[in-house]
Formats: sequence, structure tokens, C-alpha cells
Amino acid sequence: MKLISFQIKNYKVIDDTKLVKADPRVTALVGKNESGKSSVLKSFWKSRNVSGANFDKLYDYPRDRYSRDRKGTQEVTILSFELSPTEIDEVVSQLPQAPSRIPKAVTYTTCYSGEDQVINEVTFDDGIEAIVLGSGACRAIDAVATTLSAAVADASASVSAAASAEKAKIDSERPIWRIETIAALEAFASAVDGWIAAHASRASVAVSEREALTTLIAQAKQGDPWVNARSWAQSNLPTFIYFDNYGQLETRIHLPTYLARKDSSDQKLRTQTALFEWSYLDPQEILELGRPRTQGEEEDQVHRRHEKRRALLDSASFGLTGAWIQWWSEKRHKLHFGVDGEDLVLKVSDEHNEFPIPFEERSHGFQWFFSFYLIFLVESKKAHKDAILLLDEPGLHLHPTLQFRLIELFERISDTNQLIYSTHLPFLVDGNHFERVRTIYLAGPDPQKAVVSNDVRPTGDRDTLFPLQAALGYSIAQTLFLGKRSVIVEGITDDWVIKALDNCLSTSSCGVSLHEDTILIPAGGTARLMPLASIMLASTGVGERRLIVLLDSDKEGRDAARRFEDVFRDASTILMLGTAIGISEATIEDLVPREAYVEVLNKLGYSVTLNDEEKAAPTNVKAMEMVFQRNNIGKFGMAEKARAALTLIDAWGTDPATIPAATKEKARALFEAINAKFDKILT
Repeated sequence: MKLISFQIKNYKVIDDTKLVKADPRVTALVGKNESGKSSVLKSFWKSRNVSGANFDKLYDYPRDRYSRDRKGTQEVTILSFELSPTEIDEVVSQLPQAPSRIPKAVTYTTCYSGEDQVINEVTFDDGIEAIVLGSGACRAIDAVATTLSAAVADASASVSAAASAEKAKIDSERPIWRIETIAALEAFASAVDGWIAAHASRASVAVSEREALTTLIAQAKQGDPWVNARSWAQSNLPTFIYFDNYGQLETRIHLPTYLARKDSSDQKLRTQTALFEWSYLDPQEILELGRPRTQGEEEDQVHRRHEKRRALLDSASFGLTGAWIQWWSEKRHKLHFGVDGEDLVLKVSDEHNEFPIPFEERSHGFQWFFSFYLIFLVESKKAHKDAILLLDEPGLHLHPTLQFRLIELFERISDTNQLIYSTHLPFLVDGNHFERVRTIYLAGPDPQKAVVSNDVRPTGDRDTLFPLQAALGYSIAQTLFLGKRSVIVEGITDDWVIKALDNCLSTSSCGVSLHEDTILIPAGGTARLMPLASIMLASTGVGERRLIVLLDSDKEGRDAARRFEDVFRDASTILMLGTAIGISEATIEDLVPREAYVEVLNKLGYSVTLNDEEKAAPTNVKAMEMVFQRNNIGKFGMAEKARAALTLIDAWGTDPATIPAATKEKARALFEAINAKFDKILT
């Protein structure tokens, strides 16, 4: 069975989540701290687990309504599971006769009952069970009574009185197979039989109504036809396995303390129990084998006890190592059991350091992963079938690369076990599967209550969306890092102009265009260029050379080129714009003839005219800076460059014929230079 939807009510900070769909493989609950993520997971776990945990109204019911509702009956979890074809066949086989519709899902509802009790109910698809309620029994009684009263006048009063008396004993909302309902039906039928037997002429009165009543009584005596199917479903429902950071193992386990408290609900004791069960170690036996020498005990007997304990611990160490390295792939580790007085001591060694060190001195990520591994393996074996894993904030102490590996592990686990986890970490949101994300956030008047979404739509709480935004940004960035031909350009205007010219030239027959695998990445200025280039080179590897950096041939660009060469000891990744287009000093604006650039600025309302000094300026940008300063217009900066670039590319896109011939020639030269540089470094 697979969990397909859930609804949680009346639990901790949750009033009612409404119906939420679950992914059949992995569901990620994303939200801030204290948003209710743990409450959702723990409500699943308390509904059905192998640890004996259950709901407690005193501690679990929302406090703001506890005094008002504590004596009533309230739903807490409504969990719907999809049946597999094999499971459908098994359910049908439990029925006395084939149903009118094939059941496809089963719903498991858990309710508080009064102050101290919890009850569970299993139902199938709405309406499929066709249960006849007490209201149906009342209608059958009325049908007989009405027909008899109309046909036998002198019996009308007594028949009506008997009908009213017996209907009063029937709960109209409960099934007809209740003892009280069966007794009421039989009592009324007996009275009717008496009236019929009193006069032979009455034998033909209300025949069909009496037959329907007899059939209903027989049906009621058969009991619930779905009882066996519900019993089978309840026995085979998935069990939930919950794990959080509070259940991590410690280096030392004091055996007498563990034995005295092993049946408590403490999460650390739960993990210790899993450790003993998986390693086939009996803590009582280990304690007994290590006891001091008793009076009358021979030396060789003591030696044999100690040797047996050593053999058991060595064997357990080897067995755990052989199993769990298949999951943890960061390094090969070996786990060692030892004893110190009444303490069982857990140590770890690895391929880089064979000397065992205490378990708690390993990384937090290692401790979490191994503790989770134990709970998963042990409790999933105890579960009836296909346990569902609940991981509360997994991987908090893992490096982002290992968090990504954890997502891959989740995918592997979900081949056999459905998994639901909570997180606020961007690197634990799978950018390839945003359809699996459900956001959780607090909303409404105080005290605010947890709300669970059915998708990743914005919630009004921006902080809730931050991990999703970061995950999406990283996913997009990865496509850039994996590009075959990535070109970092200095700014957004470089990106606009080059893309516009490339598009215009590629759709015409007038020249060369960029290779189809080329991706442009604007750095946002030379200050950000070095960090971006460093990250991308680290991601792709300098040796793979799938990256070039296009720099303006001005002072800032030349300085950036020198810094780049000093850091990476390699100038082959750098392409200077001026070199590419045959100008000693150039920025991206110099792809456009100066008179055409002045014309664009005049269209924007600047009324630019150039004097001889400005006409002789080395670049368009330098000329415009001089004009703006001379005319006290202000500074010719990024905003002005962007407006000019957008005006140009808008005109080019509308009519490519407006692209100056000189611009086309320079664009061809630039594209040829970029393509040639990649052709050289990729061979």
C-alpha cells in the first residue's frame, strides 16, 4: 500500500490541514523552524508504529481548545492508502460475495475518544461498503406497519405502538448488526407474525414488506460483511518509522541503566535497542559474562566467560561493518564494540586511520547517518509490510555535497519504502522534483496554526519559500556549470547585445553565429567576475576547459585579465573584446558605430552632440561620459547603458535591416573568435 493523501486534525499546532496529497515515492515537507513540520511527521508515527507510541490527548490536543473538547471524540489523522492489484484481490477474497465496485483504496482514521482513549477505524472507498444503518431498519419497520395498519383497521393502533417502541431502541446512525438493532427487528417481526396468525385472512397482507423485513434480519445476523476485509487491511497497513536527531547513539551505553529503562519511550534508548537487535547482542548476556569472579568459580571458567564476550563483540563489529558500508559511501568505516566495566563502548575506525576513536568524536553527519541506518533496518524488519520512513530534519550536519547524496539515497530507498521528510535546507530540496514538495507555515489569528500546501505555490510567508528559491537557483546554475561552452561576460548589457546580434545573424544569411551549445553568463561587473569564474572552474575542472571569460578591452577589463592570470596561472581562458573585433580599446557598446550610438541616445531625449575631443575618445562609453560631464547631464552609468542597449536590440529585433553593416562585421568577428577559442580548448 502507498500513502496517497492525509488529513491531520486536532494535534499540537494543527487544527486541520485539510486534505493533502502525498507523493508515492518521496514527499518533502519544507518550512521554517517551529512551523509544524515535526507535528505532521509525529502524527503519522503515532497513528501506526512498532514502538508502542500512541496519541495522548492531554499532551497532544491543541491547548487553546483542550478544556472545551477534552471529553468528546475528535478525529486526529485520516490516512488514505492506495491498494495494489494484489492487495485488491486479497480484500475481495475476504468478502462473502463480490462487491458491486472493486475497492481501490483504504482509509485509516484515528480518533481521540474521551480524555484517555484512542480508537481506530478502517474504511474503504466512499459508499463501496453499502452498510445498512439503523435508519434503514426503521424504514423497513415503517413499511410493514403502514401496510398492516391500512389493511387491518383493528390492528392499527397496536401495530403503530409496537413499531414506535422498537424503533426507539435502534440507533439510526449505527449499522444494523448491532445486538440492540437485531433484537428490535426480531421483536417487531414476532409481533407481526402474531397478528398475521390470529386471522387466516391476514396471510396475504404486506407479504413483500414482511419478506423484506425477514431478509434484513437475516442480513443483520450475518454481521458486518466487510469485517474480515477490514481486519486484513488493518493488519497489512504500512507502519511508520520516525527518526530525528535526538535518537543518535552515544559512545557509551551503561548496560544496567539500559536494561532498567529499555521499555521507555526515550529516543536514545530506542536507537540503542536497534543496535542490540541488529548486532544480535543480548545486553543482559554481555553484562553477565563480564561479572566479577564469584566464590568457587575456577580461573578457566572466568577466562572462558571473558573470551566468549570478546568473541561476541568482535563478531558483532564485523557484521555491522559489512552491512552498512553499502549505504555510507563517503569512506569505508569499521565499527568496534568494546567494554569498560558495565559500559558497552562503541568506537569507529576508517581506511585513513585504523586506530578506533569514540563514536561521538566522529562527525555529526556520520553519527546521524549511522543512527538513522540502524532504526531503518531494524524497525522496517519488524513492520508488517512496506514501512513508510519519516525523517525529521535529516542531514543537518552533512556537507551540501553529502546532502545531495542523501537525496540520491532517498530515491534508492523509495524503490521499496515510501519516504516523507521535513527540511529547511536548500540542498535537501530536489530541484528535479518540485512536485514532491509540500510547504508548511503558520497562518491565521493568534494562536496561529500550521497550514500544509498541496504544492509549492507561494504562501505569503517569504521565509518558507527561501529554500525552494535557493534550490531552484542552484538547479538552474548547475545547467550553466554543465554547459559545453560557457561564456562569462561582464554585465547584463553584454548579454543582451550579444544574444540579440547572435539571434539576428543566425536567422539571416549574412554571417556567422555562435555555436548552438554556447551559454552566456553575466557576472554583474568585473568585481563579481573572479568569484563566478572561480566557482565555475572548480565545478567543471580547469582541465576540462569548458569556460571562457570575455572581457572589455578597457582599463577595468585589462586589470581583471591580469588578476585572472595571476590566480589561475593560465591566460587561455581569457578573450579580450578588442582583440576579437580588431580595436585596441573597446567595450560592448563599441560594436555599434559612434554616430549610431549617438542617434540612439538622442532618441532617448539626451540631445547629444560631440565635439572633436569626444569624437576622438577611444570608446563610445568614454565619449558619452565626456558629453554628459560637459553638459552637466549627470553620470553616464549603468542605467543609461541599459536604456541604450534595450533601444538598440528592440529596433534590431523588429527590423534586422537596421543593424549597421559595421556592427554586423564586428559581431561576426566576435562570434568567430569565441567559436575558434572553444574549438581550440575543447580538442
